[in-house]
Amino acid sequence: MRKNESAILTSILIKIVYVLAAVCCVMAPYMVEHYDRMIMAKGDPSVYVPLLITLYCAVPAAVVALICLDKLLKNIIVDQPFISANVKLLRIISYCCFAEALVFVYFTTLKPFALIIVIACAFMGLILRVIKNVFEHAVAIREENDFTI
Repeated sequence: MRKNESAILTSILIKIVYVLAAVCCVMAPYMVEHYDRMIMAKGDPSVYVPLLITLYCAVPAAVVALICLDKLLKNIIVDQPFISANVKLLRIISYCCFAEALVFVYFTTLKPFALIIVIACAFMGLILRVIKNVFEHAVAIREENDFTI
């Protein structure tokens, strides 16, 4: 049981992030309004609508990534790490990261600091692509070994 404790803990954390994402969706208008008041006090123009649009456009890719992470962890918990379904899940998660980067490119035109989010999302997507390729190779080796028995 000890070997799955980390995966189970991660699964619990994913469930917590589901809840936090839902709370953020509900609270986004209030949080963005607070941020908007702060920047307008400094004399900057309002970004309320563009930021709200950006955040809500980011939600679908984030939810899809969470669902895929949850499925990936379930496969790992049942001792199926190197299967083609996991390769597909990693591919989808990487696409979600790239989608998030594209969503935040829009907001970068208004607030250049958002470029940090764009770079972070794109970099995470790239890392996941490499991990996906490693898993894909491991699946091929496992399948080859299954046929040689």
